Amino acid sequence: MLKIGIMSGASIVPRFVEGIKESGVAQAVAIATRRLEKAQQLAAELGILKAYGSYEALLSDNEIELIYIPLINHLHFSAAKAAIKAKKHVLLEKPFTLHSEEAQELYALAKEHKVFLMEAQKALFLPAIEDVKKTIETGQIGKVQLVEIRDARPGSEKIPWFWKMEQGGGVLISNASYPLSVTQYLFGTGFDEYNGLCVKHGEGLTDEECMVNLKKKELFISLFLTTKMDFTSTYTIVGEKGTIIIPNYWKTDHYTIQMNNGEVLKKDFPMGSEFVFEIRHVADLLSSGKKQGTVVDPNMTITNVQVVDDLYHKWFGDAWKNVKG
Repeated sequence: MLKIGIMSGASIVPRFVEGIKESGVAQAVAIATRRLEKAQQLAAELGILKAYGSYEALLSDNEIELIYIPLINHLHFSAAKAAIKAKKHVLLEKPFTLHSEEAQELYALAKEHKVFLMEAQKALFLPAIEDVKKTIETGQIGKVQLVEIRDARPGSEKIPWFWKMEQGGGVLISNASYPLSVTQYLFGTGFDEYNGLCVKHGEGLTDEECMVNLKKKELFISLFLTTKMDFTSTYTIVGEKGTIIIPNYWKTDHYTIQMNNGEVLKKDFPMGSEFVFEIRHVADLLSSGKKQGTVVDPNMTITNVQVVDDLYHKWFGDAWKNVKG
């Protein structure tokens, strides 16, 4: 049973703990927030035995094997670094880091300390997404020519730090890792070219809407991310013979194939927690002695960070360059 410590009281935590419980291979044994009272409240609500009022105390707990980190974006690098130095395995939420050199430093540090490090990417382990990959590889929709991702994130304004550059806020950095990772999982790691445009939330603030175009050999990928609209987010794959449509692709339990001859196939994959498959994967890797992800590998993650980092340098210049994790 993998013993997990949670470094945050973020809104994602209850759902992640639900996935831990459902997995049958892991246990949340401790949680830490900056206020002990909040940690104790969450521990009681979620059935976690130990609560800490500091991250240092969490890292000192010898029972914990892996630290799950879903902190505010700009704290990911320093928190992961501290956990690695404490000889803990790390599952680090997206965005992995703010800058590509920080990501490279974390992987080098994990190798030095002989601990496991992986970016949290639940979407890649969903049965529906795994089946999409098989559908593409069997040639059912023919050669893929275009990928279109439309991703709406309304309600982001409720997050106090979301527009603050110094805290790693912005719609691209907060959300691009999902579509970039799914695309690399389906079509291979890396992109040949990319560029983009954004709408800024205000002077000195980050992006509230953006359009990013990427190219991989002959495949064109179009990504639209917005906080200003509310629609069902979709990941669409257009092939010569048909089209795959995946609604809410980062947590989906189904997708549809629309063939050019008019045939429509809906494929369903009932599930409970969308986190359970990722947790089982991590537990399996650790039990076999692996120190890196085999699906979410360092090259995929560094590419995710690099694309966002490059675009933010273009959009925000030195203001972004000077933001440190």
